[in-house]
Amino acid sequence: MREGPDALQGTGSPARYPGIARARFAQAVLASIAVFTTMDAGVVVLLIEPIKHEIGLSDIQVGLINTTVYYIAYGLLCMPMGMLADRWNRTRLLTCAAALWCLGLTLMGTAQGLVALILAKVVLGAASAITYPAALSLYSDYFPPSRRARATSTYILGQVAGQALAILVGGSGFAFIAAATASNPVFGLSPWRIVFILFAALGLLLIPALIALKEPARQEVAQRGGGTFRELWTYRQVLTPLFAGMMFFTFASIGVVSWIAPALMRVYGQQPGDFATWLSLVQLTAGIAGVIAAGRLSEVAHRRGGRGSVMLPAALAAALCAPASWMATAPNLSWFAAGLFVFMTCSAVAMAIPVIAINFRIPNELRGLTMGLNVVLISLAGACAAPLVAAIGHALGGDEMIGRAMALTSAPFALLSALCFWSAGRLTEPASPPVASESHTA
Repeated sequence: MREGPDALQGTGSPARYPGIARARFAQAVLASIAVFTTMDAGVVVLLIEPIKHEIGLSDIQVGLINTTVYYIAYGLLCMPMGMLADRWNRTRLLTCAAALWCLGLTLMGTAQGLVALILAKVVLGAASAITYPAALSLYSDYFPPSRRARATSTYILGQVAGQALAILVGGSGFAFIAAATASNPVFGLSPWRIVFILFAALGLLLIPALIALKEPARQEVAQRGGGTFRELWTYRQVLTPLFAGMMFFTFASIGVVSWIAPALMRVYGQQPGDFATWLSLVQLTAGIAGVIAAGRLSEVAHRRGGRGSVMLPAALAAALCAPASWMATAPNLSWFAAGLFVFMTCSAVAMAIPVIAINFRIPNELRGLTMGLNVVLISLAGACAAPLVAAIGHALGGDEMIGRAMALTSAPFALLSALCFWSAGRLTEPASPPVASESHTA
């Protein structure tokens, strides 16, 4: 058994990473999964207002369905799925997850009541629980350490693109379908239902690519057969502040992101077709800028302050999210867009750095378990954030107070997250990565 994180070593045999062509294909497929899954989640948030009005939901029920149910399913299943990813064929797991995504979206599009919506969100949460640890674990076995950070960042960029496309495609598609079916409904379906069914059909296109994706040999393995909680405990000094920071930041992020579309509709009188283009552009540019900045700032912090200092840019970014979370109290859309750009840019930095750090500092047989445990913790935050915003908004006076409720929920947790990330950078020292070949082999 290892005595601590610094005892991490390889198996002694030379690392043999897949050829560059195979690795790039895997990178493209994994990034596509990130785009698709994030886009699906974003479409649910975008269309929650027409869903609410057609089915007759309250804001509390919207919050429970939109985040609580999803994150409970996600959190409960992600750890066992992460452990399964440490032991079983990850490409097959991702194929199963893609099928579940399509099923969940179809259920969303055909739901007739609260129970059916809950079932759909449970299925989507289960699909996410498989996707996240399996996809991120694969990067470590397709790419050597010298290329891993850049490769892993493409998954995060895929998530950024998915958020933007959810708004652009979902919002514009919803407006187009609403206009086209106003006088001639398709099978009697509402426009939002058609959007979900079309997205489900789109997901089917990923399955052939996933079937073609080959499982790579596991690299940087200190012991075969998957790690245990006892092994993970040896990394507690590294992981405790990182997990706490991610948990607090998820609360801050979900408290804003899950209510952006409703805030635009209630506070500024917008409809999805009105803000689809400019909102998607803001989120896309902010996300790309944040992911690029995360890599650059981490490199600068590492050169100037050592390995532990790479978490300090995440701390600064989380702190900046606190004032930016007041965006929905701005007097006009221009100031709202500016605040959103700052918030989304800093969110990308704060979310990217810890994920990349896990892939570097934790051995292969523990990465799935680590990602799963991380998701369990952040799911607790995600499950509570949206309903809390709704409850605070109701206490403040109703729908029009949603902007202030978003800020009062998000800002304190953003500051707590910054403190944890700062502690992770100042008080812990990451494990040295195992010695491995820095080039791909055929």
